[in-house]
Amino acid sequence: MIYPSASSITSSVTGECAERLPRHPEPVWRLSWRQSPLLTREEALAAMELTELLRREPSGSGPAWTRACALGAALGIDVEDARIVLRERRRERGES
Repeated sequence: MIYPSASSITSSVTGECAERLPRHPEPVWRLSWRQSPLLTREEALAAMELTELLRREPSGSGPAWTRACALGAALGIDVEDARIVLRERRRERGES
Protein backbone atom coordinates (compact mmCIF):
# COMPACT_ATOMS: atom_id res chain seq x y z
CA MET A 1 0.00 0.00 0.00
CA ILE A 2 1.22 3.50 -0.85
CA TYR A 3 1.08 6.26 1.76
CA PRO A 4 1.26 9.76 0.28
CA SER A 5 1.73 12.89 2.38
CA ALA A 6 2.67 16.48 1.59
CA SER A 7 6.39 15.78 1.89
CA SER A 8 6.87 12.05 1.20
CA ILE A 9 5.39 8.98 -0.41
CA THR A 10 6.15 5.71 1.36
CA SER A 11 5.09 2.10 0.96
CA SER A 12 4.17 -0.86 3.12
CA VAL A 13 5.69 -3.18 0.50
CA THR A 14 9.14 -1.70 -0.04
CA GLY A 15 11.67 0.38 1.84
CA GLU A 16 11.89 2.85 -1.05
CA CYS A 17 10.20 6.25 -1.00
CA ALA A 18 9.74 9.53 -2.84
CA GLU A 19 10.50 12.81 -1.12
CA ARG A 20 9.42 16.34 -1.95
CA LEU A 21 12.28 18.79 -2.18
CA PRO A 22 11.49 21.88 -0.11
CA ARG A 23 11.26 25.34 -1.66
CA HIS A 24 11.45 24.18 -5.27
CA PRO A 25 8.92 24.66 -8.06
CA GLU A 26 7.41 21.57 -9.70
CA PRO A 27 8.70 19.01 -10.49
CA VAL A 28 10.01 18.55 -6.96
CA TRP A 29 9.80 14.85 -6.12
CA ARG A 30 12.85 12.58 -6.02
CA LEU A 31 12.81 8.80 -5.75
CA SER A 32 15.09 7.17 -3.19
CA TRP A 33 16.36 4.76 -5.84
CA ARG A 34 16.54 7.16 -8.80
CA GLN A 35 17.92 10.62 -8.14
CA SER A 36 16.98 12.15 -11.49
CA PRO A 37 14.98 13.34 -13.21
CA LEU A 38 12.77 15.02 -10.64
CA LEU A 39 9.10 14.09 -10.87
CA THR A 40 5.73 15.70 -10.40
CA ARG A 41 3.59 14.40 -7.53
CA GLU A 42 1.52 12.31 -9.95
CA GLU A 43 4.66 10.85 -11.53
CA ALA A 44 6.10 10.09 -8.08
CA LEU A 45 2.92 8.24 -7.13
CA ALA A 46 3.12 6.22 -10.36
CA ALA A 47 6.82 5.53 -9.75
CA MET A 48 6.05 4.26 -6.27
CA GLU A 49 3.37 1.98 -7.73
CA LEU A 50 6.01 0.72 -10.16
CA THR A 51 8.40 0.15 -7.24
CA GLU A 52 5.78 -1.91 -5.40
CA LEU A 53 4.94 -3.92 -8.52
CA LEU A 54 8.59 -4.78 -9.07
CA ARG A 55 8.85 -5.92 -5.44
CA ARG A 56 5.77 -8.11 -5.73
CA GLU A 57 6.43 -9.45 -9.23
CA PRO A 58 10.20 -9.75 -9.69
CA SER A 59 9.97 -12.60 -12.21
CA GLY A 60 8.97 -10.52 -15.23
CA SER A 61 5.64 -12.09 -16.15
CA GLY A 62 1.95 -11.78 -15.41
CA PRO A 63 -0.48 -8.87 -15.11
CA ALA A 64 1.64 -7.04 -12.53
CA TRP A 65 4.59 -7.11 -14.92
CA THR A 66 2.39 -5.79 -17.74
CA ARG A 67 1.28 -2.91 -15.52
CA ALA A 68 4.89 -2.27 -14.45
CA CYS A 69 5.97 -2.06 -18.09
CA ALA A 70 3.16 0.40 -18.86
CA LEU A 71 4.12 2.59 -15.90
CA GLY A 72 7.79 2.42 -16.82
CA ALA A 73 7.04 3.46 -20.39
CA ALA A 74 4.92 6.40 -19.22
CA LEU A 75 7.67 7.52 -16.83
CA GLY A 76 10.62 6.88 -19.15
CA ILE A 77 11.99 4.22 -16.80
CA ASP A 78 13.52 1.04 -18.21
CA VAL A 79 11.78 -1.62 -16.13
CA GLU A 80 14.62 -4.15 -16.39
CA ASP A 81 17.13 -1.55 -15.19
CA ALA A 82 14.78 -0.54 -12.37
CA ARG A 83 14.38 -4.16 -11.32
CA ILE A 84 18.16 -4.60 -11.11
CA VAL A 85 18.66 -1.37 -9.13
CA LEU A 86 15.86 -2.20 -6.70
CA ARG A 87 17.11 -5.77 -6.19
CA GLU A 88 20.61 -4.46 -5.39
CA ARG A 89 19.20 -1.89 -2.94
CA ARG A 90 17.25 -4.66 -1.16
CA ARG A 91 20.46 -6.69 -0.87
CA GLU A 92 22.30 -3.69 0.58
CA ARG A 93 19.57 -3.36 3.25
CA GLY A 94 19.78 -7.08 4.00
CA GLU A 95 16.32 -7.84 2.60
CA SER A 96 15.52 -10.88 0.49
